[in-house]
Amino acid sequence: MSEYRIVASGVFRLSVQRLKGFLSHQYSTELADKTLLEVQQKIGQALPKNPRIAPISERLLELGVQHYRQWHIDQHYIVLYRLDERRKAVELLLIMDARQSLRKLLFEVNLLS
Repeated sequence: MSEYRIVASGVFRLSVQRLKGFLSHQYSTELADKTLLEVQQKIGQALPKNPRIAPISERLLELGVQHYRQWHIDQHYIVLYRLDERRKAVELLLIMDARQSLRKLLFEVNLLS
């Protein structure tokens, strides 16, 4: 099985910046950098080889958004992504803290507006 390539959407990059800002403010810049590096490594290790690691997102389906998968990287962080079979790509949509309101975050990054 060939590996998929990872593509970060603009919304994903924005959500990374928001998460980094939150972690830096609540804890420290060092913790934010360390956390995001760990998340990046987990994404790079798992998704190219196993892009179907996560189920379709029930949370997004409730909002009328289909075809995105919801991967709980660990107890704190969720990555939303979709597969592009034609291009053999994993398109990263969003990273968020599991305790965040998905609806609120999507509005904040102008996905549902």
